[in-house]
Amino acid sequence: MIKQPFDVVIVSDFSGPASRRFEIMTLFFLASWLEFGGDSRDLPLHIACIGDPPESVRTLGERCSARFSTHTPLLFGGFANKLRGFEIQRETDHILLLDSDMLILSDISGLSTAVGSDCIAAATANGLGLNSTARWRDIHESLGLAYPDGHTIPLSLQLDTYECANYRDCKLNELAPYYNGGIIYAPWESSLGDVWRDHLIRISEIDPKRSSNQPSLATAIHELQLKGIKFRLLPDEYHVRWQHISTGAVRSRDIKLLHTIGFGGRESSGDTAKQDIKKYRLHTLKQTFKLRSHRSLRERLAHYLGMHIEVREWFCIYDTLQLLYTSYVRELE
Repeated sequence: MIKQPFDVVIVSDFSGPASRRFEIMTLFFLASWLEFGGDSRDLPLHIACIGDPPESVRTLGERCSARFSTHTPLLFGGFANKLRGFEIQRETDHILLLDSDMLILSDISGLSTAVGSDCIAAATANGLGLNSTARWRDIHESLGLAYPDGHTIPLSLQLDTYECANYRDCKLNELAPYYNGGIIYAPWESSLGDVWRDHLIRISEIDPKRSSNQPSLATAIHELQLKGIKFRLLPDEYHVRWQHISTGAVRSRDIKLLHTIGFGGRESSGDTAKQDIKKYRLHTLKQTFKLRSHRSLRERLAHYLGMHIEVREWFCIYDTLQLLYTSYVRELE
C-alpha cells in the first residue's frame, strides 16, 4: 500500500487546433503509465479534458482506470488551461499536476516521502522567464507582495548547457525565484490552485502579452510561503529534462518523470498523425545535438564522434518512446 497517496492529474486540450498533438502526448503518457508505472498505477489518475477526449484517449485511459472530466478553456486558454486540473474530484490529500508531454519511466509513488507531505514542490525553470528585475518588482508590487529575498539558478546555467550564455551576465541574486510549471506537487489544503489562478488573472491584466502560467506560479508560491506553507525543490529524477540527460546529471535508468517538451515546432496542416508521432519521438532525441554549442567545433565533434554516454542515453530514451509506440500507441493510430 502507498503510504501517502496523491491525485495524479494531467490536462489535455482537445478543443483547439493542437488537439491531435495533445492526443498524441496523452497517449504516450498513458502508455508510460501502463508500462513503467509500477505501484504508481494504484494512484488515482485524472485526465482533465478541455473539450471531449478522442476515442483513442478514452480507450487507453480506461486501461489505466483513469477518471475523465470535461472542461471549457480557462480565460485565454493555452497555458491557463492547466489550472483546470485543480477542478477535478479529489480523492486524496495531495495533487501531482503534470503537463501532458510527460512520461513516467519508473514508480513515482514515493514522491511524498521524497519531498515531504507538508509542502509544495516544483523544479527550477530552464530559464529566467522575466529577465528584468524592474518587471519582477512591478509584478510583486501589483500583487501586494514583498519582493522575495531568495532566487533560483536557471537549469540551463546550473548545468552549463548551450543556453547558459543567455544568463551569465544576469544579476541572478536580484531576480525573483522562478519555477517550471510542468510538474507541481501540493497539498490540496494549500489552496495553490486558487491563489495561482488569482495571480494569473491579475498579471494578465497588467501584462496582457504574457500568456505563460509560470510567473503567476512563482508569485503564488511566494505568497503561500509568506503564509507559512513550506516549499521544496523536486529531486532531479522527478522532473528530468533534456538538460539533465545531455550533461549526464541524471542517468536514464534513474528517471522517474521525463518532460519531453513537445514537438519542437508548430503544427503543419499537411502533417498526418503518423508524421506528428514521429516528430514527437524525434524531438526528444534532437535536443542532445544542441549540447553546449558554446564549445569549440573541435570539442563538439569529439563529443559526438566519441558517442559519449550522454548521447547514448538519449538513444535509450528514443528506444523507450519507440517501445511505447509499438506496444500501445500504434494500435490506436
